[in-house]
Amino acid sequence: MARPLNIAPALTTAKEALSAAGQHVDTYIAQDKGYPELTQLLNTTSSAHATLSGISDVDYPSLSSASVGLADLPQLSPAKRVPLPPELVEQFGHMQCNCMMGVFPQISRAWLSVDSDIFVWNYEDGGDLAYFDGLSETILCAGLVQPKPNIFRSHIRFLLCLVTPVEIVLLGVSFTQPHEDVGQNDYSRCEMHLLPDPLFSIQSDNTYMLRVKSTRDGRIFLAGKDGCLYEIMYQAQDGWFSRKCRKVNHSSSSLSFLVPSFLNFSEDDPMVEISIDDSRHVLYTRSEKGTIQVYDMGADGCSMRRVTAVSHYSMMKHAMYYARTIDRSNFKQIVHIAAIPCTESSRLHLVAVTQTGVRLYFTTIPFQGGWLAGVGARDRPVTLALVHIRLPPGFTANAAQHRPTNVHAALYSKGTLLLCASQNEESDQLWCLNPDSFPFQRSLMETQVTHVIDSRTWVIDEVPAVPILTPRLEPVSDKPRVPDPPSVVTQHTVMSPAYILLSSKGSYLVSKLRPVDQLRQLMLNNMGPDNPVVESFFTLHKEDQACATCLILACSRASSDVQVADWATQAFFQYGSVARLRTYMAQPQNPAANLFGSTTPLVGQRPGSQYGTAVTSPPTTGLQPSVASTPLTASGYQDTPRTSAGSTTQPSNDVEFSGKLKGLCLYFGRIARPLWELHVAVEATSVDYGPKRNLLVTNFDSSELAWVLDKMKALKEFLDRNSQYTGVAESVIATGMPGFVRPESVIGRPVGREYTQLQQAEAENVERKALQHLEHLINSCCEVLELLQLLCYHQFHNVTAALPQETRDQLKQMTFRDLVINGKEVCDMLITALINCYIGDNATTDAISTKLRDICPSIYSQEDAICSKASELIKGAQQAQTRSVKEKMLQESLQLFKTISQQLILAAVCSEYHQARFYDGVVDLSLSAASKRDPQNLALHYYKNGKPPEDMQGMQAFMARCECYRCVTDILDELVLVSQEHPTSPVVPTYPGPPPQPDPNQLSSQDAKAYMEAMMQKALSCDDELFHVALYDWLMEKGLKDRLLQITSPYVEQYMKRAAQYSADNLHVMDLLWKYHEKTGNYPAAARILLKLAERHSTDVKLQQRIEYLSRAVMCAKSSNLRTSTSSEGEFLQELEEKLEVARLQLQVYEAIARHSTANPRFKAALIKLNAELVDITKLYGDFADVFDLYECQLAIVHCAGHYDQQLVQSLWQQIIDKELSENIDKPADGRMTILAKKLQALGRIYSSSERYFPLAFLILYLEKKSCELSWHPSWVFRCFLDMGVGLPKMLSVYDGHFKAKDPFWQTCAQPLHLLIVICALLNTFAESASRVAIHERRQFINVCLDAIANYKVELEATTGMPQSVQSILKNFKQLQAKLDRLQIAKT
Repeated sequence: MARPLNIAPALTTAKEALSAAGQHVDTYIAQDKGYPELTQLLNTTSSAHATLSGISDVDYPSLSSASVGLADLPQLSPAKRVPLPPELVEQFGHMQCNCMMGVFPQISRAWLSVDSDIFVWNYEDGGDLAYFDGLSETILCAGLVQPKPNIFRSHIRFLLCLVTPVEIVLLGVSFTQPHEDVGQNDYSRCEMHLLPDPLFSIQSDNTYMLRVKSTRDGRIFLAGKDGCLYEIMYQAQDGWFSRKCRKVNHSSSSLSFLVPSFLNFSEDDPMVEISIDDSRHVLYTRSEKGTIQVYDMGADGCSMRRVTAVSHYSMMKHAMYYARTIDRSNFKQIVHIAAIPCTESSRLHLVAVTQTGVRLYFTTIPFQGGWLAGVGARDRPVTLALVHIRLPPGFTANAAQHRPTNVHAALYSKGTLLLCASQNEESDQLWCLNPDSFPFQRSLMETQVTHVIDSRTWVIDEVPAVPILTPRLEPVSDKPRVPDPPSVVTQHTVMSPAYILLSSKGSYLVSKLRPVDQLRQLMLNNMGPDNPVVESFFTLHKEDQACATCLILACSRASSDVQVADWATQAFFQYGSVARLRTYMAQPQNPAANLFGSTTPLVGQRPGSQYGTAVTSPPTTGLQPSVASTPLTASGYQDTPRTSAGSTTQPSNDVEFSGKLKGLCLYFGRIARPLWELHVAVEATSVDYGPKRNLLVTNFDSSELAWVLDKMKALKEFLDRNSQYTGVAESVIATGMPGFVRPESVIGRPVGREYTQLQQAEAENVERKALQHLEHLINSCCEVLELLQLLCYHQFHNVTAALPQETRDQLKQMTFRDLVINGKEVCDMLITALINCYIGDNATTDAISTKLRDICPSIYSQEDAICSKASELIKGAQQAQTRSVKEKMLQESLQLFKTISQQLILAAVCSEYHQARFYDGVVDLSLSAASKRDPQNLALHYYKNGKPPEDMQGMQAFMARCECYRCVTDILDELVLVSQEHPTSPVVPTYPGPPPQPDPNQLSSQDAKAYMEAMMQKALSCDDELFHVALYDWLMEKGLKDRLLQITSPYVEQYMKRAAQYSADNLHVMDLLWKYHEKTGNYPAAARILLKLAERHSTDVKLQQRIEYLSRAVMCAKSSNLRTSTSSEGEFLQELEEKLEVARLQLQVYEAIARHSTANPRFKAALIKLNAELVDITKLYGDFADVFDLYECQLAIVHCAGHYDQQLVQSLWQQIIDKELSENIDKPADGRMTILAKKLQALGRIYSSSERYFPLAFLILYLEKKSCELSWHPSWVFRCFLDMGVGLPKMLSVYDGHFKAKDPFWQTCAQPLHLLIVICALLNTFAESASRVAIHERRQFINVCLDAIANYKVELEATTGMPQSVQSILKNFKQLQAKLDRLQIAKT
């Protein structure tokens, strides 16, 4: 399917808006990543020494102070008390030996063991009581284990490990769903079942086990009363050297399971607690006396190695060294240890809590140096070093004496510390220390709250929160993992953390309130947002963070949150501040800025962060904001600092956006964050039964897409409901400051107090523009998300398989951010592939088009829907049974395409029409598109004006039209190529076997010719002049000049003239122009162009071609004279003929030089000159013929010029003869005579008609002399001339004259009778063949001959001595005289 391509400027603006909003959001996403980790908050820089905190007022700021005003800020939910089931209360009365209690928070169950029986119930409501009484010994402890994979059947979801003094039993735990509404993993609502028969049972060797702890992957560890760490190894079947289930002592030896425990035990220091770091595969144990041991389970978590052990005395000694002013009693007893996972810190690995609430932080890997020199997941523990001491509240100079004491139970999880401190035997005081209200600080700041529990707590544990959005598993990497962000960043994806406290009276459930829960409760408690407490909440969290928190409530769709959502919306606008233009001066960073009159670190990103240096607001009194405000320039979105620490600049005006807009950007970034930087698609290998293929599958889970889309839609609805926000600027101009805005809440210290209404309106306008861009980004996100959902529904990998490889590669590299902001073309290609899947299945596209229009109207517009329908018609036409139906469907598709031709990907549609053999549609659609893209015909004006470069608008229109025309010429190219193929040529097979079946869709050369001709006729019938120009250009480019000359169109002549005007040096254009003039009968114009071509100074026209041009010019001039004869035309014809004659002489000179040598540079240069231009006759003689001794050419030039110089002519003839003789000197006499005769005959045919240039008497005399010298046959000279056509009478006259001249040469060469011998032979030739003389001249010639013979006889008879030679000649003359007499008689 060919999708439309919108080329309107609006799209460019939309893309710029998306890009600007994306960059703006990126700064807030980076801001959310700019939080410090626990190591930085505690200022821990080295494992070699420890730091101390908790002694400053800023460590535990008071929310009840007047500057904060949040004394009533709820931090823990009211405790929910659930009493023990009545059946369990009865069991206490039956206890004989021992009872224990604990919780299984993974399944929302608590357990109670009474002697050998164990009872399990749901601690949330006290229901679903189950029990197991299959043991005979007292149960010491119990633990719930996630089983190892592929060992038990699927219905066994957990293992219950029960430990007695005699045996250790593993029971299977399964669950059933009471009804379909309950999820399979919703264990709190499912019914629990204990399998009656143990899965495994092993002897405990009389070792008392005090704790059971398991890893995430199913390893089971036991804390022994003997101080040893044990592990229960279990597997599916027995092995050669191992049983299905066995016990291993990791504290003594790997073979300890072979040694009975009574041979090696110690009960002096029982092991009472196990803590496991599943993120690093490290296990920690605590003994009753406070000794902590470290065990390394290996990088894969499958091995075990004891690393080190640190006694309580050693820990206390180190702690006292760094906290010298703190009483020793605060470090005496450790009541709790907790592993710190890599999601919380990369360097701190363990925290230990003492009886007074002091926290001791440890690391297992030495470190030293900068903030970012973290440790990787693969680095294994080597030590246990104290690096920080955190004192509980109550140790500051100004604090009250209220502090935790007698702590007997504690829980540390994700930065939150819960302490159960005994007030008496009947009640506890619950302390909660929580840093959530102070994110993004440079030091650890915690709130404190206490809560009374009316019974003594036996167990405290955390209830694992079910994440709203399932977190992704990060790949194992050597790089340190980035710790999880603070609660304010993730509160919309994570439920409130809950804790379970178990006592003999029942269970107590409390939840730690997230900031959003606190805001909700504040508004509920005060019946709305219009109160100082809510305003203080905004002050505490700063406007942007508080507004982002407000949006969680305001965008809630829950029916129970309708009132709260309305209140949150009011708070959002009431306390969100407004945008301002401000003048500020950068302040030097001061790490001791005042919080409540004492010191506190300034707010900002962690030092050395890849996200840049923090920007801080000027110091103010009261609580410091939790996130730095960033000024933004009016020209765009800027989050870079203007100054560095300690530097000063001149005041500068910036726009500081309101808390509302910042909150919107923060909230958008947080809900988009799960997908924002993830790649959209990844490669995967097919797993079906066919050959393996590389598939492109989506990288997003359907639940992720659904959740993010739901939040995006809710945010979009919020903005739609509160559209007045986008009109703030107008209200400011009309009424000044908006009524619902509190000016005093604006962050930043203006220069002076006065801001004019105009300045305020300017700031609001900048914010409104940014908000509009953000709205555009939200809409685009929603559309892309819904499109991805639709693609997943239609098998994403099948859709992407239809994409071009280039697009697939592009998609693999794109993140979700890229797809939303810069992925319009890729989305278009995905939709095209989806539509093509429907078309390929012969399914109608109406339904999918409607769906696409509903979910992504800006990506899939009405034009796209029309395009899809038209493509469907093309596909249907290709499968139509009759020609009429096919033609009808193609015409319908053409009409549809014409309605959107301006935005169409024209080449793709034309290609489809090409496949359907609908070439009229190709022409019509291309011309329609060209007309719509240039409705004012600017391109033609641009073309006719000579394409001026300054006419940019015309140039763009011209290029747009040319792009449309190219679709036609490209298809003509293909047709020409196919038409030139030779189907009769044999095809070499590529593989053995029968010949392949011919492709029915393959065009034959005959069909291609027919289609091309029909397409040409259709194209030439249009009245688009520029299209004619494009078509003529194509014909010229393809060498189809003859086809161009056959066109009868008024545009051809204009095209020719314009081409000649702007391409005067183009040989092909000029060559075509004279042919066109000749074809149209304009012979004078053709002759003049031909003359211009002949006289062209260039090497691209050879001399022979110049002569042809002149010959054609002469013919055209003569044709013109036949039609209209004028004196000027006659003179022009004479000029042409003379030039032609000289040109032929030039060719003669050229050929003569070429016969000599082309390798000689001198000759080569002469040939180049002769080829480059026509030379005048004087230059031809002087520079070429004379210089190169071309005597024949000199003779021809003299003859042509009409220049007569007897001596020169005779000299040239003599040189010609001498040169011919010298060139053939090595040949025999007969051969030389023949060659010379041929040369003379060739020249004689040219010059014999002109006596001045053919000196017969001179030639005969010179040749006879040469013949005499060379002793050649006496008759060859006159026979040569006879063959030339020289008559016998003239020959006799010349010879007679030479004889009578008595040239002394003959005497000198001793041949005085040579001429008489030749004359005798000449006359004898006549006597033998009288027909050589015309019959009417024969009698007279006989008389002349007889008279001459008589004279010769007299001469001979008068010779003295009458030598033999004379007698012989005399005899011959007498015989000849007799023959002539007979001829005369016969004539008579």
